[in-house]
Amino acid sequence: MTLARYDAASSLFRALAAPIRLAIVELLAQHDHLHVHQIVEAVGATQTLVSQHLRVLRQAQVVQRVQTGRDTTYRLSHPAARPIIAAALAARGS
Repeated sequence: MTLARYDAASSLFRALAAPIRLAIVELLAQHDHLHVHQIVEAVGATQTLVSQHLRVLRQAQVVQRVQTGRDTTYRLSHPAARPIIAAALAARGS
């Protein structure tokens, strides 16, 4: 048994640990992709705060930034994020 396997899993859980990041991931799980301003509007936070949380999620490879010309959108990139979020919300009765 190597701990590297568990280290990767714990990295994903750390990235999902903040409520706003859970909300962002849940939003992206419901949509193919979203613009930052759509995420800001949906979660009710400032653009600066949302951008900081998106950076954490990008670094953990949970979300991916897609640049098309001047247009920037975000999409879910980690395949395990959807079922983890769904299970966590269901377990808590949300």
